[in-house]
Amino acid sequence: MITGIDRKSVTKELRKDTLSDYWGQYFSFEKDKELLALTRTEFLKTIKEQKGKTKPYIDSKNVISKILTKFGNRNIFHRKFNERHPDIHKEQVLGMQLYKMIVEDKDDTWIYYETQHKDHLFPNATYFIERL
Repeated sequence: MITGIDRKSVTKELRKDTLSDYWGQYFSFEKDKELLALTRTEFLKTIKEQKGKTKPYIDSKNVISKILTKFGNRNIFHRKFNERHPDIHKEQVLGMQLYKMIVEDKDDTWIYYETQHKDHLFPNATYFIERL
């Protein structure tokens, strides 16, 4: 589940009818079961690792960058992605996948904070769990 920094509401599921049009890129990628499973596995590892920490924190930009670097060294993810999804931005779609997975986390409520870095096309999302 996700809530904003103001904690006014909690998102427990994605509703396609309320999402921006660019989410269509993610839903197209989601049909690619092979690549989706690869990235899902890596995101689950990250989420589990962070949940084990005193102050769980995920910076989507850093996590996605590490995953893509890892894939570049070990497998053919990049080639397959570029062949199958030539009009989709990897980083943006993986950011949407991470967001969706955190929304679907029924065990914890993650606090979502979006930042827009200068000269970056897309905003960067960070997620954390506040432990009292």
